[in-house]
Amino acid sequence: MALLWLLAVPAIAAKKNQSDGDDSAMLFFLLAMLSCLLLPWTLAVLWYFLFPGHAEVAKAFPTTIEGSRVRLCSTQAMQERREADMRRLKSRHISAGFASQRGEFKRLVLLVLLWCWLLYIVVQVRQVLATSALYQNFDPYAILEVGGTSSSSQIKKAFHKLSLKYHPDKNPDTAAAEKFILIKKAYDALTDPVAKRNYRLYGNPDGPTRVELSVALPSVDKEKQGLVLVLFLLLFVIGVPLTLLYCMQSTSIDQNGLPRITNEVLQNGLGDTMDVRAVQELLLRASAGETKARDDHADLRKQLSAAGATFVRKRPEDAEDEARLQQAEALFWAHLLRRTDLLEIDLLEPALMHWEMTCKALLQLAAKKGFSQTLHSTLDVFRGLVQAIEPSGKGAGALLQIPHFTSEQVRMWQKRNKKYATFPTFLSMPSQERSTALSTEELGLTGNQRADIEEFVACAPQMQIQASRVFVQGEEEICIGDVATLELRLLRANLPEGEAIGSAHTPHFPSAQVREAWWVTFRLPGRGKSGVSVCSRIADGSREFVAHIRFRVPLAGKCRLRLTLSCEAYAGRT
Repeated sequence: MALLWLLAVPAIAAKKNQSDGDDSAMLFFLLAMLSCLLLPWTLAVLWYFLFPGHAEVAKAFPTTIEGSRVRLCSTQAMQERREADMRRLKSRHISAGFASQRGEFKRLVLLVLLWCWLLYIVVQVRQVLATSALYQNFDPYAILEVGGTSSSSQIKKAFHKLSLKYHPDKNPDTAAAEKFILIKKAYDALTDPVAKRNYRLYGNPDGPTRVELSVALPSVDKEKQGLVLVLFLLLFVIGVPLTLLYCMQSTSIDQNGLPRITNEVLQNGLGDTMDVRAVQELLLRASAGETKARDDHADLRKQLSAAGATFVRKRPEDAEDEARLQQAEALFWAHLLRRTDLLEIDLLEPALMHWEMTCKALLQLAAKKGFSQTLHSTLDVFRGLVQAIEPSGKGAGALLQIPHFTSEQVRMWQKRNKKYATFPTFLSMPSQERSTALSTEELGLTGNQRADIEEFVACAPQMQIQASRVFVQGEEEICIGDVATLELRLLRANLPEGEAIGSAHTPHFPSAQVREAWWVTFRLPGRGKSGVSVCSRIADGSREFVAHIRFRVPLAGKCRLRLTLSCEAYAGRT
């Protein structure tokens, strides 16, 4: 829109030079419009520079959700992770700068150009105001220096006398030209019938002030009008749409932040009954192109394979693709097995962030197509990524999510506390009993480490379904084909009143912004063996809230639905 106004400036200027009418209304309109646009925009840019990353930090780590105080996990590892994230969000704008990003640089240049245009309009408005000041309290007799009872000959004689003094041909001074125009208008107001009538009715020989809000076009000779029309059609009717289409097609990044080729691999490889192993292979194949291949991963793969890593069975035909896939597999399993001491962190962190986006895209695809089994397998992989545990549940499993627990400590815990040997039972264990069990010398936990575990237990999710019902909005009965709504009343039993949950506990993931979202899945019956699965993501962080899931009723009669409520960020919370 602003660019169109910039293109209109020559046209407005041309009209002002070619017309004797009053176009000052357009200048005042443009001045008001640009001021309303540029002042808040400039303040936002100044805030962006003076307080870099403030909005991003507030969005990533909100302090309240719908009036409830957000509770964040206060373990030492998560505090350090959040502080690192905040420093990165703030320093990214200072170090990279507002103008380093391509889109932001264009907007900054546009802002500067609009300010230049505004200053130009201010100069023009000042000239208009200076000119209009000459016509305030317009008195033709005083201007011509004659009395109110002067005759026509005396008025004409005074006009000729002043014309000889102030005519531009006689006096080169710019002020003299303006004075001469004023003298001419005063003479017309006393001699010309139309000007005399306007002066008598409106106090101005030019008549009433007209407000004209239009954009004039520069005059074009008749023989060139056809050429101008052709150029207009080529530039605006054909050129602009083609340019926009080219820009839309030339981008290689889709709306979910992934490269278009990655999304194509996910869509082509997605199936309705994929297990964890198949999801892992699809994830690594889709993101292998984003991983830099190195030649020093052979020994790492051997060590990881001995530790229980399972690598892709089918190898790519292309040698370069195979090297990248092997590198991605090595990074993937080194993270899951918590052997990051064998890696370079600068390689692992970008890969983890990319895998997180890829998993989220895969979850959305599976939910859209109703592939519930694939969705749950993808959830297992996603939880394995953010918690650095094996998705298949082998080995120590979900208990490794507990702070400071190693595989050896998990085995010892399961041996001595068989009643609380799983992750859900560990969370439900009485506080005093858990504190006593964690204080044993065999576990070797310090006081600060035990405090971290208690903080983790207080923040770990304990979601409960309080009530549920199915209804059709505005109707008392439910019929085949109706769009019904499943209403769930959910409660986070681990939170007290007035609190909401923030990001999840992810000390082994390079970001502290992983949300504690939940997935609700259920399968609708169909005719014969057919059926449709409904998958919906719930991201509300409140303590108690209501979720609505819409679906189409497939059959008549009573139908029992088995709901599955699965946590996106924590394993073992289904």
